[in-house]
Amino acid sequence: MKKKIIYSIIALSTLVASGCKDYLDINTNPNSLTSTNPDFILSGALVLTAAVKTGDVNSFAGFWGGYFAASGSYSQSGDLIRTYNITQGLSNGVWGDSYYNLSNYNYVEQNKKGFTNYAAVCEIMKAYNFQVLVDVFGNIPYSQSLTGFSYLYPKYDDQQVVYKSLATKLDSAVLLIKQNPNAVAVTAASDVMFHGDMSKWAKLANTLHLRLLIRQSEVADASYITQEITKINANGYGFLTEDALINPGYSAAQNLQSPMWENYGLSYSGTVGGRDYTRVSKYTVDLLTSLSDPRIDRLLRAPGDNPGVNSKSVAYKGIEFGAVPATDNNSSNTSGFGPGIVSSAAQSAILMSFAQSLFLQAEAMQRGWISGDAEATYKQAITQSFTTLGVANATAAAATYTSSAAADIKWPSDSDDQIHAIITQKWIANYGIDAIEAWSDWRRLGIPDVPSSIDPNKNITYGGTSPIRLLYPQTEYNNNPNNVAKEGTINQFTTTVFWDKN
Repeated sequence: MKKKIIYSIIALSTLVASGCKDYLDINTNPNSLTSTNPDFILSGALVLTAAVKTGDVNSFAGFWGGYFAASGSYSQSGDLIRTYNITQGLSNGVWGDSYYNLSNYNYVEQNKKGFTNYAAVCEIMKAYNFQVLVDVFGNIPYSQSLTGFSYLYPKYDDQQVVYKSLATKLDSAVLLIKQNPNAVAVTAASDVMFHGDMSKWAKLANTLHLRLLIRQSEVADASYITQEITKINANGYGFLTEDALINPGYSAAQNLQSPMWENYGLSYSGTVGGRDYTRVSKYTVDLLTSLSDPRIDRLLRAPGDNPGVNSKSVAYKGIEFGAVPATDNNSSNTSGFGPGIVSSAAQSAILMSFAQSLFLQAEAMQRGWISGDAEATYKQAITQSFTTLGVANATAAAATYTSSAAADIKWPSDSDDQIHAIITQKWIANYGIDAIEAWSDWRRLGIPDVPSSIDPNKNITYGGTSPIRLLYPQTEYNNNPNNVAKEGTINQFTTTVFWDKN
């Protein structure tokens, strides 16, 4: 679909008449819809957000963030991810799907004028999606996007200005919720994440606001951080206190499966198919093993086991990122994702975990941005990760784990080491859940020190480390050429996102 059409025409999400579950099928043809009910479009937009996070973003961030490697069962000739010789085509999914979905949220907001709760939800989710775009591409069309036919060729806005605008919009969304306690509720059927509970939406907004600030830890002016933290504290809602789960009724049927299961589990007919392409990285296995981390049995599964199962019959085996195809690295000989992250076709998709919320708070406390005990919050975050992943006797197991003297488990006395521990444990907690957060932390801080591809054909012109951004998609050069040209020559290794000073 042409990008100028995405910007200028309200793109309806993949929904049909009330009573059907076809809105779960993100492959439905949007040009043959029979319903434009804003409530159903909202549910479809949330479903697509989960699918983009799990599919489009994981397709590159999961590898460059250190989580994934490719199965030796498949030819790796010319692979863009491992060789770093990326093209504009790699960007089409996350760019096109994100803008498409932003237009869905915008459509709901425009067609629910006067309904403040709907406006708040849509503004929060637009902020979420726009942050993904900035974190991947830097400058993006923002102020002139989603404006109908007014701007067929939208200009690119400065990424730091966009970030500041998103923080303002999140604060405004929370104030809408707070100042209109008797507003018409968002229906539970359309809100397939919090089922109309606006206090939970406010907590998510505050957590996303904090994440915007944390992302700028190496570049932001201290007075700006203080100003924004004051806004968050003033509304009184606090931060996310549970996993933000999207589930419209996923099931083991064609086009109705949970996106994590769809991408890394079984087909609806029960076969693995191409889902065994993505395997666990050797770095993951080595790190979890070195820390004697009990989560390993939930994050990984034994070679030969099907998704959703971990017999632990043989040792876990990961693949070095970029390794050439070899029998030892075949899918049957290497580990896939464990039952803690790939459990069933009906599993919920995690937009943001409670553990991530706590790790963000722990880092903010350690930096002196918010009040609280950074060490206690760090340990609480680890405990919550154990709980979310389904570790047996999670609280007791986490208490034993956090009492370890091992580096990156025990709370260190040195400030820099504290940040290292927070980000390392956050990396583990986000495994299979939030790859873009891991890749972003690596770009922001260089933590953890995940290995680069060992592919002999990789691009080593700029040192051979993983890319730090995607290129703008080819569709932009085709359909919005004058504005994208103003961005100059984009290089995946040297054109940084504004907050990346590592």
